[in-house]
Amino acid sequence: MNNRDVPPPVLLVCNKHDDTMSFVDSGSCEVVETISVGPNPHEIVITTDSRFAYLSNYAPPGDTISVIDLVARRHVQQISTGEFTRIHGAAISRDGLNAYFTAGQTGYVVEVETNTNTVTRGIPTHGEISHMVLVSPDDRTLYTANINTEDVSVIDRGSGELITKIVCGKGVEGMGFTPDGRSLWALNQEGGSICVIDVATNEVTTTFDCPGLPIRVAFTSDGKVALVPSWAEAGELVVIDIETLSEIKRIPVGSQAIGLVISPDETVAFVGCEHTDGVHVVDMGSLSVIGKIFTDDGSDAMAFWSSPE
Repeated sequence: MNNRDVPPPVLLVCNKHDDTMSFVDSGSCEVVETISVGPNPHEIVITTDSRFAYLSNYAPPGDTISVIDLVARRHVQQISTGEFTRIHGAAISRDGLNAYFTAGQTGYVVEVETNTNTVTRGIPTHGEISHMVLVSPDDRTLYTANINTEDVSVIDRGSGELITKIVCGKGVEGMGFTPDGRSLWALNQEGGSICVIDVATNEVTTTFDCPGLPIRVAFTSDGKVALVPSWAEAGELVVIDIETLSEIKRIPVGSQAIGLVISPDETVAFVGCEHTDGVHVVDMGSLSVIGKIFTDDGSDAMAFWSSPE
């Protein structure tokens, strides 16, 4: 099979208000199939063998994680998280051995062993409403964005001990590492600003304005451009020059823009909306909307997937 025969990757879209996940042909932008999943799927990670996805279930009590067989396209298991509730943020280690989920209202990160799909421990975040979680590029550190305490917790992954807490801004939620791994961007949704954190020192080096409700971030692989959806009623995709931290453009993309992924070939970005405005397809060359995909209500968390078979 040559490259021209390789099918485009599938775009997985979690529709959190309808408890479904859609499989979308990223080439034609057509919905291939939509399946029922667990309650209120908010974030998604995929195993390193590309066979399974884990979805965080946030609806109260929010004490489960859905396991999706991606090849069979069906929901196969609910992992109970017990006392750890309101499961939201999701991340997976680079070695694929563990997945991590925030239990925000209980102040923990839940660790799941992917070989057995069992919860191995709860790691205190020492923050309030720990909403999102990341694993560092070297697999050694966990980061959580804590909305109420307005800070980011830095946690040693091995010991589970808190290294430090970094003061950020009001409503800090979305996070992302720059492609070089040297900086972590923390988005202050309610504060309308973004903190740039030096990963080596765990210090905020710069805070710059990003008016609206900046909620997620994705970077182009060359480290030149950041994309930030604004969760405001009049949703926008904010395009930012990483070197100068200045806005290049604001693209209208539907009400309460939230979900965001950039295609593997970086020709388009997909931006989901909180309710029924659909997934907007943004051309990365012209920085304009070139299409819209209607899945179900609440197209938020998204990921690209290619079948291992």
